[in-house]
Formats: sequence, structure tokens, C-alpha cells
Amino acid sequence: MKKLLFLILPAAFITASAFAKIPAKITDAFHARYANATNVEWKHMLGDYKATFNLGEYQLKAKFDRKGNWMESEKMLNKDKLPVTVKNSLSKTKYGRWNIVSSYEEYLPNEKPYYHLTAAKSDLNRKSLKFDHRGQLIRS
Repeated sequence: MKKLLFLILPAAFITASAFAKIPAKITDAFHARYANATNVEWKHMLGDYKATFNLGEYQLKAKFDRKGNWMESEKMLNKDKLPVTVKNSLSKTKYGRWNIVSSYEEYLPNEKPYYHLTAAKSDLNRKSLKFDHRGQLIRS
């Protein structure tokens, strides 16, 4: 019985959190910023709210605090959609010939976008790279 209860309780919490109502101030702030968003899915994470959604051809994630303030967004990008400045800068690094396995554009309040890339030379040899809006590598 204890084993069964141990298995059922976590599932109940997961199900309950999946159906938790997102406060109107959060959804209103989201719709004000992303009026044309489709396929919106919400997660409540330690007081913050995270939406995953589509905007045109892109998949995005946006994070809001419990007061409805927008905190950050990420837009998933294919390597060919990266700005030319980032591509040129990447090609001049030792990671330029590595495979880009993921990339996204990060937006923060009152800042220009950043570009995050994960480059892989092999399954075990991966590197997280961060470029600023001018294409300068700022973290490797």
C-alpha cells in the first residue's frame, strides 16, 4: 500500500500543476507582448510562469514573474537564421567547424539580444557559446 501511495502522489501533483490556473495578470501581460502567439503552453515554476508558444515560424519561450512583469524570452533559431555578424564571428573561432546542435536568441528587458549556441565536435565534446548583438563572442 505504501508503495502504491508513493507512486500515486507524485502523479497527482503533476496532474494538478498541469491544470493550475494561470493568473489573469500573467496571461494579460503575455497577450499584450505576444498577441499573435499560437499553441501556448504554460508552466508554473517557483513563483514564475513560463510560456512555450509559436509565433509565426518560430518557437519561443517567455518568462513572467508573479506580478506579470516580463523577465525574458528565448527564440529558437536554426543556424541559417543567425545574424551574419554571429556567423562571421563563429567562423573565426576554433568552434567554427563544429556542428551547431542548437541555437537561440535571448531577449532581456532593456538589453539588445544575445545569441546562445551549442557547438559539438563529438557526442562528448560540446561547448556552450554566447554572442552579443554585434556578434562578439562573450562566453565560451
